[in-house]
Amino acid sequence: MIKTCFICLANIFLSFYSFSIDTLKVEKEIYNKINSYRAKIGKSKLTYAPQNVQSCRKHSLYMGVNWDLIHVSSLQEVNARAEIIQLNTTMNINEIEAGHSVLDIFVKSLPHKKIIESDYNEISVGVFITSDDDLWVTVRFY
Repeated sequence: MIKTCFICLANIFLSFYSFSIDTLKVEKEIYNKINSYRAKIGKSKLTYAPQNVQSCRKHSLYMGVNWDLIHVSSLQEVNARAEIIQLNTTMNINEIEAGHSVLDIFVKSLPHKKIIESDYNEISVGVFITSDDDLWVTVRFY
């Protein structure tokens, strides 16, 4: 029996997959929108933690491939203090609209809103977009 490493498959998949919108721009927009929202309520800007982005992207890919919104089993495994996840559609929208839509959904959810408004210092964002233009989002706070 051949065992398959999900992380290896994720790396291969992410390197060849063609997205309908620029995932890097979507990640940047989500980061910017969260920080803009925090500034409006008097919270400090979160520093971007690039060392954790691949972990977030792989988690988003995992959710998209399995069509299941699921949190990591332990935040300690990913060295995060909090995590918020989301499924959204990107059909006929650009990167800026996608970032705004993600933030809008997050702040309408009280548990997610509380996390965004909490006193964290860093953030990582990773997204995965399916061939059907479904946007899977993982945001971790440190």
